[in-house]
Amino acid sequence: MATVTSQNSPIYSLPHLYISGMNISNASNTVIAIAPGQCRDMNDKIDMPVGYSNLQGNVVPATLNLNYIPPLFVNSAVVGANGLDAGTLAASSNYGVWVIGDSRGYHPVAGILSLTSNAYPLLPLGYDSLRLLGFVATDASTHFTVTPKNAVNEKAFYVLPEASVLAAGNATTFTAIDLSTPIPTTTTTNVIAYLDVVFTPAAIGDYVQFRPTGSSATGGLVTIVGIAAGIPQQQYQQVVCGVGASKPEIDYLVSSSSDAVTVLVSGYSYNATAT
Repeated sequence: MATVTSQNSPIYSLPHLYISGMNISNASNTVIAIAPGQCRDMNDKIDMPVGYSNLQGNVVPATLNLNYIPPLFVNSAVVGANGLDAGTLAASSNYGVWVIGDSRGYHPVAGILSLTSNAYPLLPLGYDSLRLLGFVATDASTHFTVTPKNAVNEKAFYVLPEASVLAAGNATTFTAIDLSTPIPTTTTTNVIAYLDVVFTPAAIGDYVQFRPTGSSATGGLVTIVGIAAGIPQQQYQQVVCGVGASKPEIDYLVSSSSDAVTVLVSGYSYNATAT
């Protein structure tokens, strides 16, 4: 006769790169709220809880009366943890909403906002872990608009075989790459393109950079630097897409017209629902 075994012990090995809860929403025109929950950092090394105890037993934010767990507030008027990563909030711009942590446990989990043109946010001193939770946009009055886009329920798609979108590009000013062949035409601003990039630098130190179409940023961009003249080097990169002519696009440039870059799309992800 078969026996049935009850699973009495808790399972601590949660799913790979999970996000549980942590939905983002507008608390005001200038403040974003991150709901209680927990996620893995982008390297799948540590858990980052909001409103629950960490390994040291600390709960941030602290539980209020009647076991109410408040959200984590990210104030765009602040620079650093629970604020912007740098500068001041820009009008008519798109921002990534990140959660950041300290793998040593000395600093509490916090939120941070960074322009989507940045490869990653600038981390405050003491922080070494991060995870993208979603996106939020500002209007011409520098207020957050509509409901933020959460990454919790995003859909991911593989592109097989990889789709070539640029061959031997050598533009030295930012030039758009049309991604509408592998990625369905869309006007949503939270599409993440997974790129297979082959860069052939003409000289050591030459580089190629990427940013969302529509961005005017010149710093903090996704960048590949040449390590050997004339030798192709391959990297996989994630770039947030912009929207150009009602289709997903990214901009690229190389530092020298003698450089060459080929770009293929291996996949993409997005959440078409504002939740």
